[in-house]
This record gives sequence, structure tokens and C-alpha cells, in this order.
Amino acid sequence: MLDRDLAELYGVETKRLKEQVRRNFERFPEDFMFELTKEELKNLRSQFATSSWGGTRYSPMAFTEHGILMLSSVLKSERAIQVNIQIMRTFTKLRQALLDNEDLRKELSELKQLTEDRFRIVFETLDQLLSIENKPKKKIGYTVKEKQKAYSKKTTKKKKTTLNGSFTPKAKTIWEAIAGDIRIRLLNNVWCGHCRKTSSIGNLSGKVESGMLVLRGNCTKCGSHVARVIENE
Repeated sequence: MLDRDLAELYGVETKRLKEQVRRNFERFPEDFMFELTKEELKNLRSQFATSSWGGTRYSPMAFTEHGILMLSSVLKSERAIQVNIQIMRTFTKLRQALLDNEDLRKELSELKQLTEDRFRIVFETLDQLLSIENKPKKKIGYTVKEKQKAYSKKTTKKKKTTLNGSFTPKAKTIWEAIAGDIRIRLLNNVWCGHCRKTSSIGNLSGKVESGMLVLRGNCTKCGSHVARVIENE
């Protein structure tokens, strides 16, 4: 709830309510109270075109359930205490209504899972695109470092990628249809969020999600979970 709405309920000026909160700022951590950003305030004004938001000089304070409960100890008025009791009872009734509605709770849970699955694929794809864009381009021509690497007697063996994971039948068919040299390049060009650079993927498993082949496994350098999304072409 916003500061001005609470001030109206408590029968005090919004300015006085804010003053009391700032004097007792240590009682209001971020999960109790936060101030709206300029963008949030702009969106709020657009939702209430007929209100007096245009005259607001400072960003409104927004209070969570715990923050509203803390206000009663800050304002210290009989009306504030009674209003807080009614607000807490309302919150309790809302939670109970949600708990009693099993069908609604199930639908919300399914919607949450569906949303998380879809956005996971989107973010994994974005990670792959960003890793390709941020990869430094190789300079044209030979450098001293390249010659030394090419003709030095000491050579570094490239770490092999383990492929002992599991694939679904459909994923396995798509994966095996890709040429072997391309598969190796794909496995050795995976972005690791922990290492913050391109790495290889091991302990490979594959699954088709949203029409795309999704490879999951572990970074061969640090062991963190990594993924690679391959679109069907």
C-alpha cells in the first residue's frame, strides 16, 4: 500500500507519516518499505490520470504487509492501531481465500511453471547469442604468439568433452544428424555464467523443448551447470 493511502486511513498528513518513517528508518528494511523509482512513478501516474499525482514532488513510499504492521509502533495513535488491525485481518482473509480455492491455486501453480519453462529457454538462447557477440575476433595475419604456438615442440592437448549423458529419442535423432565436426565445435563453444567465458560442456544430456534441441551438462572447467540451445535448420 502507498504512503498517501495509508495516511488517509490513519487520519494523518502524508508528510507526517513519511517523517515518522524516516526518523525510524532502521525499522523499515527493503522487504518492509521501498520508495518507487521514477519509472514506476511515471507508470503509476499513467494509471490514475484523474488523480493528483502530478503534484507529487517526492517518490511515494510503498509498504508491504510487515511494513504496515510496523507503522502502528511508529505513529503511536489509537486510530493507527485500530486501522492496522483491520488491514492485518484483510490480509489474513485474502490469504485464506486463496488457500481455500484449490482450483485457483492449481491454475496459478501451472501458470508459474509454464512461464518459467518458456523464459528459461529464452534466457538460455540469449546467453548463447551474447557469448558469440562478446567473443573476440581473431586478427588477420600471423603474430609472434601464433607462430610460437604453431611450431613449438610443446603442445597443449585439448580437453575432451564427455558425452556420457542421456538423450531423449527425438533429441538423439536430431543430434546424430549433425555432422561430427560441427558437433565438436558446438560442444566446445558453450557460455559458462560462472567462469564468465566460453567453455566446453561435459556430462551431456539432450531434450527437445519448444521445437529446439536443448543440450545440458557441466562446464569442463568449473563444473557449473551450462546449456546450449540449437535451433532446427
